[in-house]
Amino acid sequence: MAEHIFYPDEPPKPFRIEYNGPLYDGGDWDTFPTRYGWKTETGDDKFRIRLIPAEMKTGIECWLYFGVLNHVFEGKVEQSDFLLRDGENGGGGGGGGKQYLTTRHLYKYVENAKEWKKNKTGEKVVPIVQKVCEQLEKYSSVLRGEMALATRLLCQSLWNIAVKRDGPQTKSGLVQRWLLSKDYDADLLLKDGWCPWEVQKSRMTGGGVDTIAYLLQLVRKKPEWDKKTHDKCKKTECAANNVDESDYVTRHVTEGCTCEHQQADIEQLHTILKDGGVPLVRITPTGEVDEQEKPSFKIEIVRKKSGRQYAAISHVWSDGLGNTDGNTLPSCQIQLLYERARVLVTDKEYVPKYTGGPFGGIHTGAVRLVHFASNQARKDESVLVWIDTLCIPHQRDVRSLAIQRIREVYLDAYRTMILDSEMRQVETSSTSNMQLLLRVLYCSGWIRRLWTLQEGLAAKSRLYVLFADKVINISTIADDILTKIDKGKFPLLQETVAFYGMSLWFSFFTHTIDYASKFERAVDVFTSPFVKGGLTKGNLLAWNWYNVAMRATSKAGDRPIILAGVLNLDVKEILEVKGGSDARMRKFYSILDEFPHDIIFQEGPRFEDDGMRWAVKVCQYMDRPQYLSHETGKITPRGLQISDLSSWLFPSHLGFDLRKIDFDGGQQAWERWLAENEFESPESPNLCVFNPKFEVEWKLDGSYGIIVMESKGSQPGRFASCALVELQTTEENEVHFARYLGVGTVVGMSSWSQLPEKGFLLPFGWDALQKREWVVG
Repeated sequence: MAEHIFYPDEPPKPFRIEYNGPLYDGGDWDTFPTRYGWKTETGDDKFRIRLIPAEMKTGIECWLYFGVLNHVFEGKVEQSDFLLRDGENGGGGGGGGKQYLTTRHLYKYVENAKEWKKNKTGEKVVPIVQKVCEQLEKYSSVLRGEMALATRLLCQSLWNIAVKRDGPQTKSGLVQRWLLSKDYDADLLLKDGWCPWEVQKSRMTGGGVDTIAYLLQLVRKKPEWDKKTHDKCKKTECAANNVDESDYVTRHVTEGCTCEHQQADIEQLHTILKDGGVPLVRITPTGEVDEQEKPSFKIEIVRKKSGRQYAAISHVWSDGLGNTDGNTLPSCQIQLLYERARVLVTDKEYVPKYTGGPFGGIHTGAVRLVHFASNQARKDESVLVWIDTLCIPHQRDVRSLAIQRIREVYLDAYRTMILDSEMRQVETSSTSNMQLLLRVLYCSGWIRRLWTLQEGLAAKSRLYVLFADKVINISTIADDILTKIDKGKFPLLQETVAFYGMSLWFSFFTHTIDYASKFERAVDVFTSPFVKGGLTKGNLLAWNWYNVAMRATSKAGDRPIILAGVLNLDVKEILEVKGGSDARMRKFYSILDEFPHDIIFQEGPRFEDDGMRWAVKVCQYMDRPQYLSHETGKITPRGLQISDLSSWLFPSHLGFDLRKIDFDGGQQAWERWLAENEFESPESPNLCVFNPKFEVEWKLDGSYGIIVMESKGSQPGRFASCALVELQTTEENEVHFARYLGVGTVVGMSSWSQLPEKGFLLPFGWDALQKREWVVG
């Protein structure tokens, strides 16, 4: 029933919602409830919500779906266009007489922009969507979840077209809430086998219900050997691809293959790395065949030199292309690398095309010139490749040297090729570019892994994915889609899904300190809708912290290495630290001079020494993903400097533990607290309740601060994240030095009846917040 978001193509796996209710009667939308019988002539409800008869519930579904179509298109809708009978054009089989909703014909009602303007369709869409969202809020408990989803999808599509053709529209809170994805939609993906991390990402990127509906209609394809599940995955991390080195298996290209492994020259690897170089693998066909009648190849380790083009391989170790015991790979894998890398490096089809921005044509021409010149200079049939399995030795000292140069490998590579087992099952010939992009973003194991982050960032516009039938430049698809949308050449009903796919791609692979060239930096500034006025250090820290925290790895100690790499810091300093992941993370902070101050609101284990309690020990989300703000504070020996956040400062006796009311002496303590804190208006007091996510031990003579993470929603009556600190001293210029204690939430209240059973009650409200200078350590 969500075929419209694939139009003009068909969805691979149509999502079917059965509908056996009535057709709309063609009358006025507002008075339909009276005509159908669940409201009186005066508009009052005849039934309590949960007592509405079943036949009336089908009327509500008809009203909110077919009634909207009738209203928006002024009765000119053929309702049969939105119904599909069993066995008809993919509607199922069996001849059971069932019918389903379909939106495959929605496009013909909205494609003519002139008719839309002439009929002032947008003026009808905006108020009706507002009304429908109000009714969804009212009747959600009696509506079928799938029918509510269908209604929201219809409203989302109509709203998006209104915005595109008639300009920005003001969304009420209800419209915003009902057109975003909801738990029901997420559960459908989870039941379909999707990873909780993938589902959470689809909801966090700002996309609406149509993004979820798009993903629901994709057919996920895995190789037969892949038995991994997402049973142990969380919203914050996909653990399915984590590797246990004790039982790791290096795979062949096809199951059952028994070809021999080929060994990289370990001595040559060590020599090149110790001499300051980067080793590459030169693969050369011998012109002979092996015992299995397959072409044979010779591999040699050579030093990377300027002007010698090579392909860098980016892969997921759980797919079986790694080796925990040595620098070897099966001959069949060597053949695959040779054949794919050679085409990628030599074929003119794989020269990146820049269609967007003022320099697109110039940039494309320059890249083509380099490509053809280098191919003219090629003297033999060999191809140069870098892959970690063959190019990173296992001996610790030289391994460290190789890891320090990984970023250089991908920055200098002529092409980077992604090998991902699920992507290699997808045929590009029958798949749109938008779907390819979304599959990489939401389905690939590659996008979930930590080490592939810096590889993708460094590769920039030279990032290619190996699909079932060919290699595709995935990094330029987002730019291409953006250009087509700007020129009105992109399918109308797919635009919003595509836009949020682009947004996600840019968030992962645009925000990095080191752009591949000054030219690309200029192109980014001119053409990217997500980078305004240049990137600040706060932007870069916040975005890359999120990117690293959302990726999975089998080793926590790898996170500070990748953080340093993507921020263009000295990775060597991190690698030389002894003492495990905590020591590496401490070293990472020591290299920085500032950090986003919202880190104090994130949960997770923290350092326990003075000056460092604000800092979490691992760049990984514990509970839920949470963006850092782009505002930073200076890192000082005594703690993180915070000056832009509001806070309360109070002596400990002002906080009353609500849990004590029901214990002995609790009532007297409560009465004393009320007497000590005289309220101007006892009937409607100005209060706050602080709920820590840790055990608080208040010092009798102590003073404390609650620093609040303010947002548009952090007003009285709504929960806001906060951090509790213990004041140590106040020095010149009113700088408050404090000891970090932990995170919590705070909510403002104005009625005694709203008091919860637990938390610390404070005798002041939101209007008492002040901006203070803090140094939190």
